[in-house]
Amino acid sequence: MSNTQGVLLTREDLKKVLHRYLWVRQSPFNYETMQSGGWVWGIDPAMQKIYDGDADLLEKKYDEHFRFYNSHPWMNNLIMGAVLAIESTKAPDATETAINLRTALMGPLAGLGDALIWVLAKNIMSAIAAYMALDGSTIGIWMALLVQWAIWAIFYRGFFTAYDQGISFVTDRRQQLDHLTEAAQIVGLAVVGAMVASTVNVKFGLTFNIGELTKNLNDLLDSIFPHFGNIVTVFLVYWGLNRPKMTSGRMVVIVLIVTMLLSVITFLA
Repeated sequence: MSNTQGVLLTREDLKKVLHRYLWVRQSPFNYETMQSGGWVWGIDPAMQKIYDGDADLLEKKYDEHFRFYNSHPWMNNLIMGAVLAIESTKAPDATETAINLRTALMGPLAGLGDALIWVLAKNIMSAIAAYMALDGSTIGIWMALLVQWAIWAIFYRGFFTAYDQGISFVTDRRQQLDHLTEAAQIVGLAVVGAMVASTVNVKFGLTFNIGELTKNLNDLLDSIFPHFGNIVTVFLVYWGLNRPKMTSGRMVVIVLIVTMLLSVITFLA
């Protein structure tokens, strides 16, 4: 669908939309429509121009856009650009087509965003920063910040590219995006597994005597299952996070208290 028909939004129009949306994309989040509140407020300047400020028509259009919507915050930039390209045609079924596209893409692109940004970029760069910090270097944290700024720039620009190329930007590349998502998930899981073995450091302090032989519990368990304490600790934390009313903040407090108590009684070294 060409975005040269109907109303052509200028770069300034698109900037106004994107800047509004970046401020509110998550703040009006609710459990009925999820991200639709921020979405509608963001696209309002463009919709006002496309439909000549017709209040009655816009009310009907916004009713459609207020439907349930939830995707990755950064991937929303791409979807919104494509949606506005469709709305710009002013075709009779433009809004219906735009909403159908938005609904079809929100799941796959949410998965891609989670894998690339929340898992791959953050975990890998955080691990690098942590390891370098252990050696007294601050280079890692600057590398991590640089990656975050690069992500911001890429998805900021992606909004305009999605509008310029219309639907093809997010539909013609669907297969490539699926492959990229799968690869990112594999790498992310590998990084998490390596961090468990190398970063978590749980050692048991108990010892026991067998005749004249003194044996350390930690050495015994590690000989049976390497990094036994690390793996069990991570498993218990993940299990605890799935308990009702448990939050990550509460879990941090629980881990601190439990480890201090177990250290006092020498159960942990």
